[in-house]
Amino acid sequence: MATESQNDAQSKSQPVLEPYFPKATEMLFYTGNITPFFKLLTKTSSSVTEQIMEYMSMMLEKMKTKAKADQFKENNYVKLICPPEDNQSNAANGTTTTPPNETEELDRSDLKFSVKIFLRTLEPEILSHTINTIFSELKENYLESVMIALPNYGSLLTLKEFMPLWNVVEDFVNKQKILSAGVCDLMLPLLSDIYDTAQVKPFADQINLGLCCSIPEELSKYVKEHNIQLLTHSDPIDVLNDSDFQQIIREYCHEYDALNWKPCSIVRYSSVIANRGIIKSKGFLVYAKRELNMP
Repeated sequence: MATESQNDAQSKSQPVLEPYFPKATEMLFYTGNITPFFKLLTKTSSSVTEQIMEYMSMMLEKMKTKAKADQFKENNYVKLICPPEDNQSNAANGTTTTPPNETEELDRSDLKFSVKIFLRTLEPEILSHTINTIFSELKENYLESVMIALPNYGSLLTLKEFMPLWNVVEDFVNKQKILSAGVCDLMLPLLSDIYDTAQVKPFADQINLGLCCSIPEELSKYVKEHNIQLLTHSDPIDVLNDSDFQQIIREYCHEYDALNWKPCSIVRYSSVIANRGIIKSKGFLVYAKRELNMP
């Protein structure tokens, strides 16, 4: 019996004579709940980027082997999801483990959803679309916390650029669809400028200690005085760049399928059982767009 890696290699090597989605200008990869995938979860050294790329490969391989050749031919929007049968197949091979408390009856009040959105654009419309997609795919009415990250812009980010994005977040908070919202990698004076300007104040600032070896004393003092939580993370500067996204598609599809794609937002979510810290679900969403020069 061929192994999963052998099947994957065979799928990559099979020539693709025509594009799968020649008219697509938007694409969504959604992993679903990845906690059953024991193999990936035990790769403690794998980065967020490596995990996302592996799941993208999984979805593209499934599309190539199971989808009808013309399934996406006329689609402007393509959505790929890790199919449930993958979990069942892996479980049959002994490569998965049952997620904690999978059979336990839980109310929504028993769970806390945390979301981090890595934005690769300053367009408020992309952020709004991304948040609405999260609600749609997770089938949730509200989220306990959402963190907004703009890692590609770093210290060059200005208040004028950031506030239109934060206004989108404020709208969801005012509608009680987001209960608390935070920011990532913001230093002074930008953090204080946002705090003074925003109607909804950020509840936290998550700092990458890989780039900032120690928290500046001035920042530490400011967040304490303004009741802002100071958190840390080790996420890469660019979670998924244009080149890597296009290369993954190119490995399974026609060259034309891979052209011009730009990941706009990458979402990492998790839900935990409140007061117990047990992960109930976790996963990723990747939303990308491209412009096509149609004849």
